[in-house]
Amino acid sequence: MRICLVFVCGLLMTATAFATETATMICKNGIVSKGDFTGDVISKCGEPAGKAQREEKRFEKTKERGGAREKTVVTSVTIDEWTYNFGPNEFMHQVSLENGRVTRIESLGHGY
Repeated sequence: MRICLVFVCGLLMTATAFATETATMICKNGIVSKGDFTGDVISKCGEPAGKAQREEKRFEKTKERGGAREKTVVTSVTIDEWTYNFGPNEFMHQVSLENGRVTRIESLGHGY
């Protein structure tokens, strides 16, 4: 069991090294694209094989009234990352979601 876990972890790390961003992901019940809602992804592709969530801080510089002083606004964004494994003959995909919408789709290499 331990060897299998090490193998799967190694496979996932190798797959992410060769990840490429794609515009769409083809599922059993439809095509998922950037901008689709979380519910659309689940209805087209089902539940993901894996889910992860992370927080990301974003910094934006803005000028105050009059334009004399610059101010940095920090916002925190929650990013959900779902991994879909469609089997050994298909590519795995990672779907990133922000505020309930797809923002990025990556192809990770062949599944298992």
